[in-house]
Amino acid sequence: MALNLSIAQMLAKLEAKVAHHREKKAFHAEQERIHRDQTAVHAAELDTALAHLEAFRAASLSAGELLERDESLRKPAAQAEEEIDLRGKRSLSQMVAKVLEGKAPTAVFGATIVTSEIESRWGAKLRRRPDSRSVAAALRRWAEAGLLHQVREGRAYHESLYRKAP
Repeated sequence: MALNLSIAQMLAKLEAKVAHHREKKAFHAEQERIHRDQTAVHAAELDTALAHLEAFRAASLSAGELLERDESLRKPAAQAEEEIDLRGKRSLSQMVAKVLEGKAPTAVFGATIVTSEIESRWGAKLRRRPDSRSVAAALRRWAEAGLLHQVREGRAYHESLYRKAP
């Protein structure tokens, strides 16, 4: 494609192109200097952050060892909760039994109270929250077997209450 440009027009376009590229070259050289400076700043910050990270890791490891040592001293009290296989078929009944072991003989309780204690003891280890209706069914079966004494019969608007059998 042939352009019919005069020599003066061609010279003006070439001079504009040269000026544009000189300007871009200067701009990118300045950007390169800025990026080099920023690279140095970030390298120094990275070194500082790495040093702090290593110090924090070392401190957290020693704190973790201290907590493990404290936990190992308290193992016998916490061992009863770890005896339960939380993935087994009868894990809910076992958890209910462990909760009821800690109840006083005169304590009155319902499914809601037992469920909340199960959640507070084993909630972090359970795949899903226990259903208070399932806990109520377990308590009802135990009352029928004579292991618990029913203090109040449940209705639509209040739950059954139980006490340990004398």
